[in-house]
Amino acid sequence: MSKHHTENKENLEENKIEPTPENEAEHETENEEVNEDLNMEEEAIPPPEEEVELPNYLNDLLRLQAEFDNYRKRMQTALGEARQDGFMDAITQFLPALDSFKMATDMITDKNTLMGIKFIEKGILDTLSKMGVDVIDASGKFDPNLHQAIDTDSTADVESGYIVKEAYKGFTYKGKVIRYSQVIVKK
Repeated sequence: MSKHHTENKENLEENKIEPTPENEAEHETENEEVNEDLNMEEEAIPPPEEEVELPNYLNDLLRLQAEFDNYRKRMQTALGEARQDGFMDAITQFLPALDSFKMATDMITDKNTLMGIKFIEKGILDTLSKMGVDVIDASGKFDPNLHQAIDTDSTADVESGYIVKEAYKGFTYKGKVIRYSQVIVKK
């Protein structure tokens, strides 16, 4: 220990006030104030148990919220698919009635009646197009992804593998085939 440090320590001990009956009350009051300050600081710090439980509740809440968002998205997707399937089913049920226009145009000989039937058919096809239902093109080369061959013809003036005639129109809904075009193909 250095000489300077030893002198400071002796000075502190000399200046230390010993409790006497006159100053004992002051000394006790000072100790009580210091103890109260320490107690207040201890009370301000929450117990460690509360700190551990709070993040668990927060994590549970966040996980539950994420699960609900995933559920909501799955239900929206399922609802959209159910609507699309229902719409496609309704159109499929409607198509045989639309085929009647093709048969009618083959049988009717009166020009005015024939023009009226074709006008109604065009209106129906335009409305279907606005709803996302498109007619499959049945000209050119046979495509098994869009056409269904119901017969072959070896006498037609087209190349082999090309469509000779369309028997029934095919339709797609948003790119998905509802009904294949039924065609006659050159053998």
